Amino acid sequence: MPLSAEHFSFLADIKLMQLATCANSQPWLCNVWYVLDEDIDLFYFISRKTRRHCKEIAQNPNVACTIHGAHNEGLGEKGRALIFAGQAKCLEGEQDWQKPYDLYAARYPALLDFQTKAEFETGTNHHFFYEIRPTEIIFWDEQSGYDNPRQVIL
Repeated sequence: MPLSAEHFSFLADIKLMQLATCANSQPWLCNVWYVLDEDIDLFYFISRKTRRHCKEIAQNPNVACTIHGAHNEGLGEKGRALIFAGQAKCLEGEQDWQKPYDLYAARYPALLDFQTKAEFETGTNHHFFYEIRPTEIIFWDEQSGYDNPRQVIL
């Protein structure tokens, strides 16, 4: 288990993740709504295959992400963030998208109206779940008073 309960607690109220992709030596950054699985080792997001980040994942599965809380004071404010790199892939089989669907519906109840399980199964609403399996995880924590705020998790 790469992340601890403390890290999971930090992520509990943060729903937006910044996702970086790259294709043809051109980087891209976007925001996606994410969920984390109960084993605290896989991240999921939902998107259309036609979005730039999804097209780039199809070409190059290597991604980088950051998740951080609101920082409104500016320079000098002590921050916390989860920063990770990993491999992303589109989940198309029913066995693959069932778990993230349930996690997403629990965290974002609007999903039930946005796209039903039947629509996922038939592909009629054009959204798909993507999985990110981290290969490197850094927890940046300036708030806990550590000598070094950069904590290597994985």
